[in-house]
Amino acid sequence: MVAIQYGTGAISRYVSQDNVQVGGVVVKNQDFIEATREPSITFMVAKFDGILGLGFKEISKGDVVPVWYNMVSQGLVGSPIFTFWLNRHAGEGQGGEIVFGGIDPNHHNGDHTYVPVTRKGYWQFDMGDVLIGGNSTGLCASRCAAIADSGTSLLSGPTAIITQINEKIGAPGVVSQECKAVVSQYGQRILDLLLKEIEPSKICSLVGLCTPNGTQGVS
Repeated sequence: MVAIQYGTGAISRYVSQDNVQVGGVVVKNQDFIEATREPSITFMVAKFDGILGLGFKEISKGDVVPVWYNMVSQGLVGSPIFTFWLNRHAGEGQGGEIVFGGIDPNHHNGDHTYVPVTRKGYWQFDMGDVLIGGNSTGLCASRCAAIADSGTSLLSGPTAIITQINEKIGAPGVVSQECKAVVSQYGQRILDLLLKEIEPSKICSLVGLCTPNGTQGVS
């Protein structure tokens, strides 16, 4: 049995193998985890059927070769790159796009800046600064390690830095509280709201953890 722990849940069961179709190509003999246990609110309310891991093989569970490695080794892509476009306008029908083996010119102008991966596992790199509105914040003056993670909708980092960034961009409240305390006090209420398909962005205010505008610390 193989288990994977994510930031917002976990899955487990056994490794299976099949041909996997991605767009117009078929990846032959691809190993994957066929999950039969998903003990998490995230997977209970999720509107997706699975997770396509795009990290390095170094963090792959069960010695499974990631699908992207096989796409390259089987000659299914023109170049060994994949790119993302995320739509900034949430109300539009197309939320984003992933291109395997190239770049969609409809969503990019100019040159790319490539940076070295500092640690194989996640897509980790060194970050020299955080700019807001083109102005330096000085939050990474001594350089920071960062990862680009397409597997989450969250932006996470040290509380002090994230709080400053949120204040500068006028983001809603930030909540800091021990996980066990949140689950004990608010868990059932949060679950009920999720099952009613209330937008996650509204749940924080509805349970009283934060205000619609501003910051509220809970401890």
